[in-house]
Amino acid sequence: MITKEELRKIILKDLEIGHLSFDAQDRILEKFSENITKRITLAVLENLPESARSEFDIISASGNQEKLQEFLKLQIPNIEELLQKTIKFTVNEFKEMAGINKS
Repeated sequence: MITKEELRKIILKDLEIGHLSFDAQDRILEKFSENITKRITLAVLENLPESARSEFDIISASGNQEKLQEFLKLQIPNIEELLQKTIKFTVNEFKEMAGINKS
């Protein structure tokens, strides 16, 4: 699954904010990452079988990211594709709202 560092690189590249100061980048990335995380969570919940939701809640609450990733890979076979699509959609939506040309 995608790491926070990989997500950071994707956002920096896709939003074309690499030229900004690190402080400005961090502020944008913090807010944008929150939005993407919410969208990813929603996409996961929409694709997670109902029968697996209680186990998902337990594993999520444990904070064990490795176990959560393994669980999601078993429950949602196309999880990587789902994550990539969700990130791309969110970035493109932001760019459209901000008037940033899509490349």
